[in-house]
Amino acid sequence: FHQGRWPEVDGQPEESSTPPEFFTGKEALEAVGQVNGVWNWCLIGPDPDKLPLSAGGCGGVESIKEVLGVHAVQFGLMRLQFVERTGSERADRGNFVCKWVCLQISNLESDQYTAVDRGKAMSKLDKMQEAFTKRAQVNIAVTVQVTCPEDCNLQWLLDQMQYKVRGENASLINQDSYKSAWQEYLRFLKVDHKKEQVQQQENEVVHRKLEQGSQLQSEEAEPEEPRQNTDSQEQLTVKQRKPLKLFKKGENVKVYSNQTKIWHDDGVIVEAIDEAGKRDGFPLPAGSMKAQYNNGRRYKWVTPLQAKEFLLPSTRPVSPPALTGELYKETHNFITEWHIRHFELNKGFLQWWETYDDACNGLRPKGVVSLLGLQIRVMDTVFSMRTASTKGVIYSFDATTKEGVEKWTDNLNKHGEYCEKMRQHVNANVWKEEEAGQLGLADPIDAVLAAGPSDVQLC
Repeated sequence: FHQGRWPEVDGQPEESSTPPEFFTGKEALEAVGQVNGVWNWCLIGPDPDKLPLSAGGCGGVESIKEVLGVHAVQFGLMRLQFVERTGSERADRGNFVCKWVCLQISNLESDQYTAVDRGKAMSKLDKMQEAFTKRAQVNIAVTVQVTCPEDCNLQWLLDQMQYKVRGENASLINQDSYKSAWQEYLRFLKVDHKKEQVQQQENEVVHRKLEQGSQLQSEEAEPEEPRQNTDSQEQLTVKQRKPLKLFKKGENVKVYSNQTKIWHDDGVIVEAIDEAGKRDGFPLPAGSMKAQYNNGRRYKWVTPLQAKEFLLPSTRPVSPPALTGELYKETHNFITEWHIRHFELNKGFLQWWETYDDACNGLRPKGVVSLLGLQIRVMDTVFSMRTASTKGVIYSFDATTKEGVEKWTDNLNKHGEYCEKMRQHVNANVWKEEEAGQLGLADPIDAVLAAGPSDVQLC
C-alpha cells in the first residue's frame, strides 16, 4: 500500500469524454497500480501469462456489478484510496493511504458447474495474484471473493478490509475517508459530473433511436388504413401532370400518422409498386409506397397524390450495409477459451448467436452491443472493442485471417460512424424547439436531462 500525505501529481490528464484506450491486461494493471492512475479497477481472464483484459474503468465498487455475468471466472485488481480530513478546506488533509484489493469473481452457481469446476477456478488465485503484483508493482492488501451482485457495494468491501487489515492505518478504512479521497481523485481526473450525466442521458436516447431503426419487420406491423381520396378522376388527372415526390424502397422518411397526429421520424419505405393492384387488402394505384414507422409497429400505404401530405424526406442517416459471418469469441471460464459464434452487424448493432441456425430460427442472441462510442484495437487477427453500452467490458474476437479482420473492423468502424451521425441527428431534430422552450431550456439535450430517461418523448 501507499501511505503518507495526498500525492501532489504534476501533469494532470486533460478533460475528455473519451475513456483511455486500454485493451490489454498489462496496460490496465499498470494504470490501476499508479496512485492516481486513470483507471482504478480492471478484470482479467484466468490466464496469468497472457493476462487477457475483460473489463475495466474508473468508478466505484458498484461499477463492477454491471459486468459480473459476462464471464464465469475473472480476477480483478481494485485501488481504494482513503484520506483523513482535518478541516473543511481541501488543504486540510491528514493521513492518506492507498490499498490494492485482489478480487476473485466467479459466476459458478449454475448446475452446469461441479465442485471440481469450482476447485479449478480457485486454483488460479495464487498465480493471478503473483502476476498482478509483478505487473502493477503493488502489494495486495487483501483478497476477497465476489460471487453475486450483492457483494459489489462499498460497505461490504470495507467490512472485508476492516476484518483482514491491521496496523496504524486500519482506522482510515471507512466510508467517510473513502468518499473524501474519491472526491480528490475526481478533481484530479477533472471529471465533470453534469457533463457525464448529460452524456449518459443522450446515449440512452440515441440507443432507443437506433433500436427503432433495427426493429423494422413488416410482417409484425399493423396497418393504418389509407384515407380515401375524394377527388374526381378529372382532378386526379390534372394533379398527376404535376411532379410528385415518390420515394424508393429503403429510403428513410418522416411519416404523418392520422391516429397519433404527429410526424414519426423513424419511417422507411419497405415496398413501392410500379403497377396498380391490391396490397394488404387495399386497392392501390401505381407508384404507391408502403411506409413502416412507430418503432416498426405500424405501416401505411400512401398513394402518389397523398405523398406530400403524409411523407417527408428524413435527414436521418442511412445505415451501412449489413455483414454476417463467423468469428471466434474470447470467453473466460476456468481457462480462457475461444468459441466460434455466428455474428450479425446491422444498423449500428453487433449481435451474436451460438450457431447460424439459432439466428435463423429467431432465438434470442447471446450478446447485443450498440456501437455508439466505439473503440477498437487490432492485434494480428484479433480485434478487441468496447462501446458506451458495454459499461467497461472489452470484447475480443478472432477473425483468423488478416483479410477477415480488415473486413470486420472496417465495417464496425462504418457502423460506429453511423451511430455518431445518429447522435448528431437526434440532437438536431428530435427535440422540437417549443418543447425545449416550455421547459425553459435553451439546449435540446438539457431537455433530455430534465425529463429523465423514462420520461423522454421522441417525435
